[in-house]
Amino acid sequence: MNRLGTVLFMQFQLAGLASGFDWQSMIEQLMAAERIPQQRMRDEQSENTEVKDALELLNTKLDALKSTVENFSDSALYNSKQTSYSDETLGITASASTDASQGNYEITVTQLATTSKRSGTTDVGGTIGDASTLISNLKLATDITEGTFSINGQEITVAETDSLQDVLDAISVATSGEVTGAYDSISDTVTLTSGTGQLELGGSSDTSNFLSALKLDQIEVATSGSDAVVTSTGTLGIVDLSSSIADSGLGITGTGTIIINGVAVTYDADNESMATLMSNVNDSAANVTMTYDVAADQFRIVNNETGALEMPVVDSENNLMATLGLDGSATVGQDLQFTVDGGLTLSSRSNVIDSDDHGITGLTITATETGTQTISISQDSSALSEQMNSFISSYNDVQDYILEQTKITVEDTEVTAGDLAGNREIYDLDTKLRSLAFSEVTGVSNSDLLRLEHMGIDFISGTSKLEIKDSEALESALASNLSDLEEFFMGDLDNDGDSDETFAARMVEYIDNYTVDGGILDTQIETLTEQNNDIDEQIEEMERRLEFTRAALEASFIAMEEAQSQIQQQSSALANLQL
Repeated sequence: MNRLGTVLFMQFQLAGLASGFDWQSMIEQLMAAERIPQQRMRDEQSENTEVKDALELLNTKLDALKSTVENFSDSALYNSKQTSYSDETLGITASASTDASQGNYEITVTQLATTSKRSGTTDVGGTIGDASTLISNLKLATDITEGTFSINGQEITVAETDSLQDVLDAISVATSGEVTGAYDSISDTVTLTSGTGQLELGGSSDTSNFLSALKLDQIEVATSGSDAVVTSTGTLGIVDLSSSIADSGLGITGTGTIIINGVAVTYDADNESMATLMSNVNDSAANVTMTYDVAADQFRIVNNETGALEMPVVDSENNLMATLGLDGSATVGQDLQFTVDGGLTLSSRSNVIDSDDHGITGLTITATETGTQTISISQDSSALSEQMNSFISSYNDVQDYILEQTKITVEDTEVTAGDLAGNREIYDLDTKLRSLAFSEVTGVSNSDLLRLEHMGIDFISGTSKLEIKDSEALESALASNLSDLEEFFMGDLDNDGDSDETFAARMVEYIDNYTVDGGILDTQIETLTEQNNDIDEQIEEMERRLEFTRAALEASFIAMEEAQSQIQQQSSALANLQL
């Protein structure tokens, strides 16, 4: 199209430019009228979607009910055992498995099992350094903090950049020479001496822990003549766990191998720390725990397993274990000593004993103290009771939802229907579930337990919902032989390996009709999905036709505008000729 044609086309697109007739508005109105069926289709789609969503949620609720019903097949529900004790305060307790036999058992523990252990030398870490060492570098159990402390009412300031000697000198300056301090590297202690006999340590406004870190607080002042003297209550140095073993204060260098419980652990004293060595020991197959008590400056090794086990240690060539004081004899643990019903004394390396130790099937006993305890084993129906309540809750949830989705209400002249109202198969579901819950299970050996109502469970009057109407009947059923309830819910009634007629099996089978792939709900959902897809295709096809119609109408009106314009131009030319 040339430029002139393009301009004319754009002009004629302005409806009524030549004819004065707003044909574009007319086309829009025609299109809107033609689209009325589309809105009806979309309304139908929306209704289909609401029904589909309702069916899917019902499917979810039925799956939950089915899962709850299937839980009745857990044999542990009918064979659980509980334990009770003659003395609830005594540290002898027990747990019983499903195969434990009911009865009473007297357990007397005369000796607890303990662990073998080795305790090293105290104050093993050497000295804190010397008086010229910065307080931030002193090997103390507690790091000295910056701040102030007082002696004889005089305030002394401590900074991390001070050496120990700097602080001791500051004490002398603050007290005008009355109090002096000294560090003895042989005894690894600090001594404060007052020549006037007055020595008051610390004050309520102290912000530095200098005195307590050097073990000078809360001790009695000794007098010697006219002098008052205090000395650290113990050695001050500790092992530096983070530095190499060679630099930790232990004086050990080189490589070595220690053997604990027959397991070898190697170390490099020049490059590895005591923290690393302890971690390697604890992670090894030696089955021990090696620790360091910073307050006592002492290493310890404890067997992880209780019982009379020797826990042998073989030292390394550089005598690390000897240096730590861990090379001597271990304090050997002892075995648990106990009797059952006054019988022979039995022993165990552990304080937790089972049938292999005491001979009582399914019973595990834990002792934390000695004494005599009578342990009673009885049936435990709490899990089955909880399962019944869970079933009732899931069952009622389904019935509530069916009622909500199928009800039809009339208020004045307005009728409101649930999304599943009129769905015969959903009505049938309500009726059949009620029938399955109410009807008796044939073939049960105990004729007193043929239906849920025999267990005190019945329908809420006027509804399809269940409730516990007679709690005494339920308690009685649970207190009786739980094997009868097991037979009712999931037993083999015909002794042929088939339990299809039990309460649980028949309900699961019926629910499957609705929830399995290709089942009733799946089929309905698929049908609604296909209907919505068909509607989408119809709307799309209708829209294509409408667009074609719009284009044809626009082309016709543009042609009309063009012809009208030409006529007007010709009339104007003729009029000009007559003039």
